[in-house]
Amino acid sequence: MQIMKYSWREGESGYEPFFIMSDGSKMKLFGAALSIRVGGKICTGYTENGKRHECNSRIEYGYMCNECRMKDDFFNCIQCTGTECINPRQRDSCKENNYFIYLASFDSILKVGISFERRLIERLVEQGADFGAKIARVRDGKDVRRVEQDIRRHLGIADRVASKDKARNLFCNPNTCIERITLSIGKLRNSGFNKYLMPPEIYDMRNYYRLERIISEPSMMEAEEGAVIEGSVAAAKGGILIFRNATGLHSVNAHRLIGRQVIIGVASENPL
Repeated sequence: MQIMKYSWREGESGYEPFFIMSDGSKMKLFGAALSIRVGGKICTGYTENGKRHECNSRIEYGYMCNECRMKDDFFNCIQCTGTECINPRQRDSCKENNYFIYLASFDSILKVGISFERRLIERLVEQGADFGAKIARVRDGKDVRRVEQDIRRHLGIADRVASKDKARNLFCNPNTCIERITLSIGKLRNSGFNKYLMPPEIYDMRNYYRLERIISEPSMMEAEEGAVIEGSVAAAKGGILIFRNATGLHSVNAHRLIGRQVIIGVASENPL
């Protein structure tokens, strides 16, 4: 069995995290009693013209081998900065898409990002933002990337936040988050960005993660070959999965498990 994807899906009780497995099944994580032995990492394949292609190449990092990256419909789009199109085969559809630009706070860390119009909240949840603010709407993927990078430089903030920094900022000071967002919006209003800005909408994302169950900092474990992840999933924040077993609270970067071959058993206990 191989873990193909880690994603948040909207359900009756809000968004919840899942593993998508190589047999097409979904493994619900909130409340799950995990027993996962981590194996080697295999390329998850690529999508071309909307069709998924499998690959069995052994890889050391990421989700895809170099050959599959070059064939994938959208891999190059992830690296776009808006200066020039590096994925011409998707340019026509890219021009027609509408996007939101958002600010996301991870306690004291603030980043700017973009999302398809239809999946803004999902995007904030899967990143593990404490608070998010929708600040602009732009048509055309190339243009929105250019505006995003202009905002990043103007505010002196990030457009990516490393998982290790998210893990260090698991719990937030909401006043710090709101202050950084509102001050940044004010700076944008007093600059040349007014033509893009919309009345901001600020979202409190904390209730999605179930962090009220966590009373201390979990110890971080590496999702490496030979590791055993065993315990009950108590919470998750973006890609950080938090579980409890007989030795205490632990966390793992779920994204590092994508592509891993795994042996799934039955947890020896459910301490929750």
